[in-house]
Amino acid sequence: MKKLILPIFCGVLLISSCENKTANKVAFDSEAAKKDIESWQEQFETAVKNKDSVAFANLYSEDAIRMVPNSTEIQGRSTIQSSVVEPFKFIGSTDLVTTDAFGNDSTLTCSGTYQHYLPDGSPLEKGKYISIFKRIDGKLLVVRDI
Repeated sequence: MKKLILPIFCGVLLISSCENKTANKVAFDSEAAKKDIESWQEQFETAVKNKDSVAFANLYSEDAIRMVPNSTEIQGRSTIQSSVVEPFKFIGSTDLVTTDAFGNDSTLTCSGTYQHYLPDGSPLEKGKYISIFKRIDGKLLVVRDI
């Protein structure tokens, strides 16, 4: 009987250590994530409307990469900032519409459509995008954008 105690104890210990740890985790709040993305988009649209390249660049991580049409990739926040100065001369405003978003508390992927307008309100360009966001120091920032 004494020979069975150690294997039984080890078996109980093994089974109890394999309990489902995900039951203790807080579920991902997709509604909060959507609100964070909407807030980011409002800041993006405001930066474009105000032609504020600094505010625009601050929506991206320090090591972000933007992949704009017909151009090489733009790497880093400071390069992103300087890359939008010229286009801001022609863009009056922009609208972003999210069509899909998924991820977890630290990384979100978002896709949607955009429309740029001239300063007089007439359409300039429209297209689609995918952005990957990460929470860095509690703030949602884009790390990849195409």
